[in-house]
Amino acid sequence: MAQPVLSRRTMIGGFSALALAGLVGCSRDPVASGSPTTSASASDVTYQLSWTHSVQFGGTYLAQDRGLFREQGLNVRLAPGGPNVAGDANTVSGSALMNISVADGVARSNAEGADLVIIGAQYQKSPVTILSLAEAPLTEPRDLIGRKIGVAGTDTPGLSAFLAINNLGEDQVTFVPSQYDPAVLTAGQVDGLYCFYNDLPVALSVQGIEGHSMLLADFGYNPMSQTYTVRRDSLTDPAKRDLIVRLFRGDAQGWQLYRDDPQAAAQLTVEAYPDAGLDLAAQRKQADVQLDIMYSPTTDQYGFGWFTDEQIDENLKLFELLGISGGTRELWDHSVLDEVYANGPTA
Repeated sequence: MAQPVLSRRTMIGGFSALALAGLVGCSRDPVASGSPTTSASASDVTYQLSWTHSVQFGGTYLAQDRGLFREQGLNVRLAPGGPNVAGDANTVSGSALMNISVADGVARSNAEGADLVIIGAQYQKSPVTILSLAEAPLTEPRDLIGRKIGVAGTDTPGLSAFLAINNLGEDQVTFVPSQYDPAVLTAGQVDGLYCFYNDLPVALSVQGIEGHSMLLADFGYNPMSQTYTVRRDSLTDPAKRDLIVRLFRGDAQGWQLYRDDPQAAAQLTVEAYPDAGLDLAAQRKQADVQLDIMYSPTTDQYGFGWFTDEQIDENLKLFELLGISGGTRELWDHSVLDEVYANGPTA
């Protein structure tokens, strides 16, 4: 029997399927391990990233490199994610103080026994997109009618939900099972590919292939992504809560630096992780592209990582459509954001 195809997105949270994964190994480079000059009195914390090292986490790398975590009295271990890392599970077990996840993944984890809380969101828009070639662009939902769309099996509920939100039936679109590979698009096997806006479109662009990205968030499908996720009981423990607030504050400061100079983050990423096989041109392009989904008038007014009641309502409706039972308004806690930005939108 063939093994199910796991998409990059479904591996970000993944409490149950990977709950028994081993503890994440710690990189030994300067950014991942913290400065050797860190004060012995600093508190050691593990911050679990959602995927393997890339400029996707550029603001966090800047916070580490520029000493922003150290200024908060923290010695931060940045643990990379990946296909065999269960980020939510690492926070549940206590091996990580905080992890980056996705709202629907956190809800699924809670439905299976976790008690996690979302305290912020790095992305203001979901990165999920339908990628097509510029010569035959899919620019709006109705353009999908009669087309073949490549989608990993675990992402088909998301595509189905997007169609339903836009009053389209699944019988109007052909779902083509595919792995996370743009080759099916460039070879003409599909007309569009369900993927991440700041990932495969960038890879094609660097190869000189122009594509068109239709962000699903622009058409009603906007699951909260890159969520700061912690254990609920950590927020009620004064000592752990203090660490969470300091960790979030340092990270937010790093992302403020990122917005000012994303290219510095790209350069740092490539230099800090020479074994990750990162291409500088691709990292530079990705660093610029993801500005579109990370910052908004909301973050300008309230602060990086902010989320609103309207976003919560939107996600709860989406959970119903996806058949997710672990999501209630209690899945979100705004108190850390309120504390960090008590004096304005700068952490």
